[in-house]
Amino acid sequence: MDKKNNNSNNGNGEKFRKMLFNEVSLIVAICGVVIGILLFFTKPSTENQQSIALIEQRLDVIENNHLTHLQNGLSEIKDDCNEMDDKINELDKKIERILTILEK
Repeated sequence: MDKKNNNSNNGNGEKFRKMLFNEVSLIVAICGVVIGILLFFTKPSTENQQSIALIEQRLDVIENNHLTHLQNGLSEIKDDCNEMDDKINELDKKIERILTILEK
């Protein structure tokens, strides 16, 4: 009877081990699926954040280049205006000389 009892206990222990193995396997599988889903959905968002940061950097560079271009253009226009003012003043002086010569 001891052998029967021992086999019975051994059989119960084996059943318990199989059941425990199945439960642990199920929990590990569920955890793996949950982690996989989380990584699947978070990876694109981190890639998008990196892309957005890169786009923002490039926009800053473009804005700086555009601003520099505008500033250079304005300085050229100011220089041209100063030259034109000088030429106008010279022409005014020449016209005044001509008028004074004609008046005599």
